[in-house]
Parts: sequence; C-alpha cells; structure tokens
Amino acid sequence: MLRSLVIAAVVFTPVASALAGPGLTLPKGKINVAVNAELELSVDKVAKPLSLSPDVSYGITDALTVALVHSRYATTGFRAAAGGGLCLTGTDGGCVAAYNNVGVEGWHRVPSGTLAVAAGGGLHATNLDAGFYAAKLGLKARYTSGLLAVNALPSVLVAMTEREDATGARLNQDTLWVPVQLTYRAVDAVTVGVGSGIKGPLSGFGDAWQVPLGFMGLYAIDSALAVGASFTFGQIVGGADATGVDYRGAQAWVSYTM
Repeated sequence: MLRSLVIAAVVFTPVASALAGPGLTLPKGKINVAVNAELELSVDKVAKPLSLSPDVSYGITDALTVALVHSRYATTGFRAAAGGGLCLTGTDGGCVAAYNNVGVEGWHRVPSGTLAVAAGGGLHATNLDAGFYAAKLGLKARYTSGLLAVNALPSVLVAMTEREDATGARLNQDTLWVPVQLTYRAVDAVTVGVGSGIKGPLSGFGDAWQVPLGFMGLYAIDSALAVGASFTFGQIVGGADATGVDYRGAQAWVSYTM
C-alpha cells in the first residue's frame, strides 16, 4: 500500500478562507463536489497512472456532514497516489483497475472556541480488486490567525479484511496518517500553502514511516467555486528504503458548493 502512495499531499481542506470552499463541515442542505485530477510524476512512471477522483459531501445539519469519497486526499488527508476513483490509463499505464476504491464518511463539528475541530471517520474499500476494506477514525483541526492558518488531520485506518495471508504475512495494513499544513491567504481570492506530516503502517512503523513535502495554490473564483493545484515529493525522507525526490506527483482540482 505504501509503495503506491508516491504522491502524498499537502492539502486536506479546500482553504483557510470562506471564499475558497467549504469548512470542516458544510452548512445544512449544502452539497460540495470536488473533482481531483491525479498525475503520477515519479521517475520512470510519468503519467502512469492518471486518474479522476470525485468526492461528494452533503451537510445534514450545520454540524454534521456526510461524504462519498474516492480520492486518497479525502481518505488519508494527504494528496496521495494517482489511480483512485476513475483510473484512465489502463493496467499497462499503472492502474490496478478502472475503478478500485470508494469510501463513505461522516464528520461532526465539535464546539472548541478559536480552534475549529471536527471528529469522524468512515468505511473504505481501499482496494476492491484485492478485497481490502478498512475502518477510519480521525480528527480535522484548523487554527486561524489573521491570514495564516494551520491545519491538521490525524487519522488511523484499521484493516477489516485480508489482514494476513496463509503464511501470516501482512496484506491489508493498519495505517497512520498525520498531515500538517500551513496556508497563507495572499489576497482574498488566492491561498498558498506548504505541507508535510508523517504516515506509515502501524506494524513496523519505525522501519517504514514516510514524510512528504508539498506545495499548493488555490484560487477562489467566487464563494462557491474554487480551483487548485499541488506539487508534492511524496516520500522525501523516512525509514522506508524508497525515499527521495524521485517520488513525486501533481494534482489539480475543482471544488463547487451549491
């Protein structure tokens, strides 16, 4: 699983500005549609794969939002590997399948003063082809001071199926995800950011942890529509053997709230 996560991300909330999209939860009755284009740019894997991953969220109440998600961004809090949702380049172009992952989530905003917090989780089919299913528990948090914002989204995905093969080797891993991001609202319509964090399997975490480094920009066209892009070194340092600047990718997305 981790070897596929070579495009880790820096953005897990649309922005720190109300103009640029939804907050930690949506207002009651609002729908947000976010479509993510994911492009692999690692050495010897350019455009292998290329995918489109749609995420759809609905505000049941002002404090409670539910979502149907496909992007690794929505699942892990990192802008992760290409190949989620609708994979466009075929099995010869890095796709596991044309459609191979989906999840449902719920998030409830917690009153917390100046720190915005939402707690939640969901159920995910992380690999339909292999029968990998996982339960997610996590938090979203955002602290804003003037034009700066710090975001964090720690979560754990606990494997529910195919945990081991007949020899006892681990297959579907329990994984930890802790993305952290700093954003700056340069002008009302433009937000830029830098992000990092840590991720890895809980089993053998000391030997397989990874730290990404990424950069993003987002432009709010109006109060409902925003577009953004990111470039990320997915595993620039870590305990895993495969680290460095060779593992990289780009994403672009559009977010619309109605």
